[in-house]
Amino acid sequence: MKKKIKVGIIGGGTIGTALAHAVVKDLKAFAQLKFLCEKHTEKAALLQKKFQFYARLVPLTELVRRSDLIIEAASPKVAAQVVKLASKWNKKVLIMSVGGLLQPPVVEILRKNQSRIFCPSGAITGVDGVLAAANGKIRKVRLVTRKPPEALMGAAYFLKHPFPVLKSLTEERRVFCGVAADAIEHFPQNINVAAVLSLAGVGPERTQVEIWTSRAYKGNRHEVTVEGDFGTFTTITQNRPAPGNPKTSYLAILSAIATLKKAFASVRVGT
Repeated sequence: MKKKIKVGIIGGGTIGTALAHAVVKDLKAFAQLKFLCEKHTEKAALLQKKFQFYARLVPLTELVRRSDLIIEAASPKVAAQVVKLASKWNKKVLIMSVGGLLQPPVVEILRKNQSRIFCPSGAITGVDGVLAAANGKIRKVRLVTRKPPEALMGAAYFLKHPFPVLKSLTEERRVFCGVAADAIEHFPQNINVAAVLSLAGVGPERTQVEIWTSRAYKGNRHEVTVEGDFGTFTTITQNRPAPGNPKTSYLAILSAIATLKKAFASVRVGT
Protein backbone atom coordinates (compact mmCIF):
# COMPACT_ATOMS: atom_id res chain seq x y z
CA MET A 1 0.00 0.00 0.00
CA LYS A 2 1.34 3.42 -0.96
CA LYS A 3 2.39 5.59 1.96
CA LYS A 4 0.08 8.53 2.59
CA ILE A 5 1.32 12.10 2.28
CA LYS A 6 1.64 13.86 5.64
CA VAL A 7 -0.19 17.21 5.49
CA GLY A 8 0.23 20.18 7.80
CA ILE A 9 -2.17 23.15 7.83
CA ILE A 10 -1.27 26.63 9.09
CA GLY A 11 -4.36 28.62 10.05
CA GLY A 12 -7.70 27.42 11.36
CA GLY A 13 -9.98 30.08 9.87
CA THR A 14 -12.53 29.75 7.09
CA ILE A 15 -10.09 28.63 4.38
CA GLY A 16 -7.99 26.43 6.66
CA THR A 17 -11.15 24.69 7.85
CA ALA A 18 -12.38 24.06 4.30
CA LEU A 19 -9.02 22.62 3.25
CA ALA A 20 -8.86 20.45 6.36
CA HIS A 21 -12.24 19.03 5.35
CA ALA A 22 -10.96 18.36 1.82
CA VAL A 23 -7.91 16.49 3.11
CA VAL A 24 -9.83 14.45 5.70
CA LYS A 25 -12.86 13.61 3.53
CA ASP A 26 -11.91 13.86 -0.15
CA LEU A 27 -8.21 12.97 -0.15
CA LYS A 28 -8.10 10.36 2.61
CA ALA A 29 -6.87 7.72 0.14
CA PHE A 30 -3.74 9.78 -0.58
CA ALA A 31 -3.11 12.07 2.39
CA GLN A 32 -3.41 12.30 6.15
CA LEU A 33 -3.74 15.51 8.13
CA LYS A 34 -0.99 15.15 10.73
CA PHE A 35 -0.13 18.66 11.94
CA LEU A 36 -1.84 21.96 12.72
CA CYS A 37 -0.37 25.37 13.51
CA GLU A 38 -2.90 27.80 14.97
CA LYS A 39 -2.21 30.45 17.60
CA HIS A 40 -5.78 30.15 18.89
CA THR A 41 -5.82 26.65 20.37
CA GLU A 42 -9.60 26.69 20.70
CA LYS A 43 -9.88 26.99 16.91
CA ALA A 44 -7.68 23.94 16.45
CA ALA A 45 -9.76 21.99 18.97
CA LEU A 46 -13.01 22.92 17.20
CA LEU A 47 -11.51 21.92 13.85
CA GLN A 48 -10.50 18.50 15.14
CA LYS A 49 -13.87 17.92 16.77
CA LYS A 50 -15.81 19.02 13.68
CA PHE A 51 -14.09 16.63 11.29
CA GLN A 52 -13.21 13.92 13.84
CA PHE A 53 -9.47 13.65 13.22
CA TYR A 54 -6.37 13.86 15.35
CA ALA A 55 -3.52 16.14 14.32
CA ARG A 56 -0.76 17.44 16.55
CA LEU A 57 -0.78 21.16 17.32
CA VAL A 58 2.83 22.21 16.67
CA PRO A 59 4.93 25.35 16.09
CA LEU A 60 5.40 26.61 12.54
CA THR A 61 8.96 25.37 12.06
CA GLU A 62 8.14 21.87 13.28
CA LEU A 63 5.09 21.68 11.02
CA VAL A 64 7.10 22.61 7.93
CA ARG A 65 9.93 20.26 8.81
CA ARG A 66 7.72 17.23 9.48
CA SER A 67 5.05 17.64 6.78
CA ASP A 68 5.31 16.45 3.18
CA LEU A 69 2.74 19.02 2.02
CA ILE A 70 2.17 22.31 3.83
CA ILE A 71 -0.99 24.38 3.43
CA GLU A 72 -0.68 28.05 4.42
CA ALA A 73 -3.98 29.76 5.20
CA ALA A 74 -2.89 32.50 7.60
CA SER A 75 -1.43 35.79 6.28
CA PRO A 76 1.16 37.17 3.81
CA LYS A 77 3.66 37.53 6.66
CA VAL A 78 3.25 33.89 7.62
CA ALA A 79 3.38 32.84 3.95
CA ALA A 80 6.80 34.48 3.62
CA GLN A 81 8.06 32.58 6.69
CA VAL A 82 6.69 29.31 5.34
CA VAL A 83 8.40 29.71 1.96
CA LYS A 84 11.73 30.43 3.65
CA LEU A 85 11.44 27.29 5.76
CA ALA A 86 10.07 25.16 2.92
CA SER A 87 13.02 26.04 0.68
CA LYS A 88 15.34 24.80 3.40
CA TRP A 89 13.82 21.30 3.30
CA ASN A 90 12.55 21.26 -0.33
CA LYS A 91 8.90 20.93 0.64
CA LYS A 92 5.64 21.19 -1.30
CA VAL A 93 3.52 24.16 -0.22
CA LEU A 94 0.06 25.42 -1.11
CA ILE A 95 0.06 29.17 -0.49
CA MET A 96 -3.21 31.04 0.01
CA SER A 97 -1.71 34.42 1.02
CA VAL A 98 0.01 34.84 -2.35
CA GLY A 99 1.04 38.44 -1.63
CA GLY A 100 3.68 37.05 0.72
CA LEU A 101 5.55 35.63 -2.28
CA LEU A 102 6.17 39.11 -3.68
CA GLN A 103 8.26 40.36 -0.77
CA PRO A 104 11.84 41.03 -2.07
CA PRO A 105 13.61 38.49 0.22
CA VAL A 106 11.10 35.80 -0.75
CA VAL A 107 11.43 36.55 -4.47
CA GLU A 108 15.16 35.93 -4.18
CA ILE A 109 14.58 32.65 -2.33
CA LEU A 110 12.14 31.47 -4.99
CA ARG A 111 14.76 32.01 -7.69
CA LYS A 112 17.01 29.47 -5.98
CA ASN A 113 14.60 27.18 -4.16
CA GLN A 114 13.88 23.57 -5.09
CA SER A 115 10.58 23.33 -3.23
CA ARG A 116 7.31 23.27 -5.13
CA ILE A 117 4.85 26.12 -4.54
CA PHE A 118 1.16 25.89 -5.52
CA CYS A 119 -0.84 29.14 -5.85
CA PRO A 120 -4.60 28.79 -6.42
CA SER A 121 -6.32 31.22 -8.78
CA GLY A 122 -8.42 32.39 -5.84
CA ALA A 123 -11.40 34.69 -6.35
CA ILE A 124 -10.78 35.51 -10.04
CA THR A 125 -11.23 33.73 -13.35
CA GLY A 126 -8.95 33.94 -16.37
CA VAL A 127 -5.63 32.96 -14.75
CA ASP A 128 -5.20 30.08 -17.21
CA GLY A 129 -5.50 32.61 -20.03
CA VAL A 130 -2.89 34.89 -18.46
CA LEU A 131 -0.47 31.98 -18.02
CA ALA A 132 -0.90 31.02 -21.67
CA ALA A 133 -0.59 34.62 -22.91
CA ALA A 134 2.64 35.08 -20.92
CA ASN A 135 4.34 32.66 -23.30
CA GLY A 136 3.93 35.36 -25.94
CA LYS A 137 3.98 39.10 -25.38
CA ILE A 138 1.53 40.72 -22.98
CA ARG A 139 1.08 44.47 -23.31
CA LYS A 140 -1.44 45.10 -20.55
CA VAL A 141 -2.94 43.43 -17.49
CA ARG A 142 -5.58 45.42 -15.63
CA LEU A 143 -7.60 44.45 -12.56
CA VAL A 144 -10.63 46.45 -11.40
CA THR A 145 -11.90 45.26 -8.03
CA ARG A 146 -15.17 46.40 -6.47
CA LYS A 147 -15.81 45.73 -2.78
CA PRO A 148 -18.38 46.93 -0.23
CA PRO A 149 -16.92 49.26 2.45
CA GLU A 150 -16.99 46.62 5.19
CA ALA A 151 -14.71 44.37 3.12
CA LEU A 152 -12.02 47.09 3.09
CA MET A 153 -12.11 47.97 6.79
CA GLY A 154 -8.82 47.43 8.61
CA ALA A 155 -6.62 47.77 5.51
CA ALA A 156 -3.19 49.31 6.14
CA TYR A 157 -3.92 51.89 3.42
CA PHE A 158 -6.33 53.72 5.73
CA LEU A 159 -3.69 54.37 8.36
CA LYS A 160 -2.50 57.22 6.09
CA HIS A 161 -5.60 57.85 3.98
CA PRO A 162 -9.16 58.67 5.09
CA PHE A 163 -11.68 55.88 4.84
CA PRO A 164 -14.20 56.79 2.08
CA VAL A 165 -17.35 58.56 3.27
CA LEU A 166 -20.18 57.65 0.92
CA LYS A 167 -23.02 60.17 0.75
CA SER A 168 -25.60 57.86 -0.78
CA LEU A 169 -26.35 54.18 -1.23
CA THR A 170 -25.52 54.31 -4.93
CA GLU A 171 -22.36 56.46 -4.83
CA GLU A 172 -19.24 54.70 -6.13
CA ARG A 173 -15.80 55.83 -5.01
CA ARG A 174 -12.38 54.84 -6.40
CA VAL A 175 -10.22 54.11 -3.38
CA PHE A 176 -6.95 53.14 -5.10
CA CYS A 177 -5.34 53.36 -8.53
CA GLY A 178 -1.82 52.15 -9.14
CA VAL A 179 0.30 49.06 -9.70
CA ALA A 180 -0.16 45.69 -8.02
CA ALA A 181 3.01 46.04 -5.95
CA ASP A 182 1.55 49.06 -4.14
CA ALA A 183 -1.95 47.57 -3.92
CA ILE A 184 -0.57 44.45 -2.23
CA GLU A 185 1.44 46.54 0.23
CA HIS A 186 -1.53 48.75 1.17
CA PHE A 187 -4.25 46.07 1.08
CA PRO A 188 -2.44 42.83 2.08
CA GLN A 189 -5.61 41.03 3.19
CA ASN A 190 -7.92 42.46 0.52
CA ILE A 191 -6.27 42.18 -2.89
CA ASN A 192 -4.69 38.72 -3.02
CA VAL A 193 -6.00 38.40 -6.58
CA ALA A 194 -3.55 41.12 -7.70
CA ALA A 195 -0.65 38.99 -6.46
CA VAL A 196 -1.95 35.96 -8.36
CA LEU A 197 -2.27 37.99 -11.57
CA SER A 198 1.22 39.42 -11.11
CA LEU A 199 2.82 35.99 -10.77
CA ALA A 200 0.88 34.63 -13.76
CA GLY A 201 1.53 37.55 -16.08
CA VAL A 202 3.77 40.62 -16.25
CA GLY A 203 4.77 41.08 -12.60
CA PRO A 204 3.62 43.41 -9.81
CA GLU A 205 5.18 46.58 -11.27
CA ARG A 206 3.29 46.33 -14.57
CA THR A 207 -0.03 44.92 -13.42
CA GLN A 208 -2.52 47.80 -13.11
CA VAL A 209 -5.02 47.79 -10.22
CA GLU A 210 -8.05 49.86 -9.33
CA ILE A 211 -10.14 49.37 -6.18
CA TRP A 212 -13.66 50.79 -5.98
CA THR A 213 -16.21 50.76 -3.19
CA SER A 214 -19.92 51.45 -2.78
CA ARG A 215 -22.64 50.55 -0.32
CA ALA A 216 -24.58 49.25 -3.31
CA TYR A 217 -22.07 46.43 -3.86
CA LYS A 218 -23.37 43.14 -2.52
CA GLY A 219 -20.13 41.19 -2.88
CA ASN A 220 -16.65 41.34 -4.38
CA ARG A 221 -16.44 41.81 -8.15
CA HIS A 222 -13.20 41.41 -10.09
CA GLU A 223 -12.78 42.44 -13.73
CA VAL A 224 -9.58 41.32 -15.45
CA THR A 225 -8.53 42.65 -18.86
CA VAL A 226 -5.50 41.30 -20.72
CA GLU A 227 -4.08 42.48 -24.04
CA GLY A 228 -1.21 40.89 -25.95
CA ASP A 229 -0.03 39.17 -29.11
CA PHE A 230 -2.76 36.54 -28.66
CA GLY A 231 -5.52 39.18 -28.78
CA THR A 232 -7.57 40.39 -25.80
CA PHE A 233 -9.84 38.92 -23.17
CA THR A 234 -11.89 40.20 -20.27
CA THR A 235 -13.29 38.15 -17.41
CA ILE A 236 -15.78 39.33 -14.81
CA THR A 237 -16.21 37.43 -11.55
CA GLN A 238 -19.03 38.38 -9.20
CA ASN A 239 -18.23 36.61 -5.95
CA ARG A 240 -20.51 35.47 -3.21
CA PRO A 241 -19.05 35.47 0.32
CA ALA A 242 -18.06 32.24 1.99
CA PRO A 243 -20.60 30.84 4.46
CA GLY A 244 -19.86 32.40 7.84
CA ASN A 245 -17.20 34.83 6.60
CA PRO A 246 -18.22 37.89 4.53
CA LYS A 247 -14.57 38.90 3.96
CA THR A 248 -13.70 35.66 2.13
CA SER A 249 -14.99 34.87 -1.36
CA TYR A 250 -16.45 31.40 -1.67
CA LEU A 251 -14.70 30.92 -5.02
CA ALA A 252 -11.32 31.42 -3.32
CA ILE A 253 -12.04 28.42 -1.10
CA LEU A 254 -13.28 26.29 -4.00
CA SER A 255 -10.20 27.26 -6.02
CA ALA A 256 -7.92 26.17 -3.18
CA ILE A 257 -9.70 22.81 -2.93
CA ALA A 258 -9.42 22.34 -6.71
CA THR A 259 -5.67 23.11 -6.59
CA LEU A 260 -5.20 20.65 -3.73
CA LYS A 261 -7.04 17.90 -5.58
CA LYS A 262 -5.10 18.66 -8.77
CA ALA A 263 -1.84 18.04 -6.89
CA PHE A 264 -2.95 14.41 -6.39
CA ALA A 265 -4.80 13.88 -9.68
CA SER A 266 -3.56 11.60 -12.47
CA VAL A 267 -5.27 13.81 -15.09
CA ARG A 268 -4.70 17.55 -14.62
CA VAL A 269 -6.98 19.78 -16.66
CA GLY A 270 -6.06 23.39 -17.40
CA THR A 271 -2.91 25.33 -18.20
